Amino acid sequence: MKQGLRGGFKAEREFGFQLEARFPGVDLSEVDTDGAALIVHIDNPRALNLFQLSRVLIGAAKGGVKTAVIDFQGRNLTAALPLFNFWALVDENTELKDLLRVESLVRAA
Repeated sequence: MKQGLRGGFKAEREFGFQLEARFPGVDLSEVDTDGAALIVHIDNPRALNLFQLSRVLIGAAKGGVKTAVIDFQGRNLTAALPLFNFWALVDENTELKDLLRVESLVRAA
């Protein structure tokens, strides 16, 4: 399943056994490569819609995906981690973004 570039990212599913061939330099020892994996390509981290990414991650988890591979396009940064850990990081950053927005409003008042 491929999704178009929405919210600053593109997500696709891949078989876990193909990850080693597709991403040869990535450490896959901490992830489950038996099932499907979600590959998230991020073009511009500043344009990343965390709410939309969170929805995609939850949908993938409901579909049985246990592994996420994050690929920052053009930066040679790729990492593999359990999908739940990635979702927790996205959720934490969403809360941080909301707190920063509230702080900005308080300062402006």
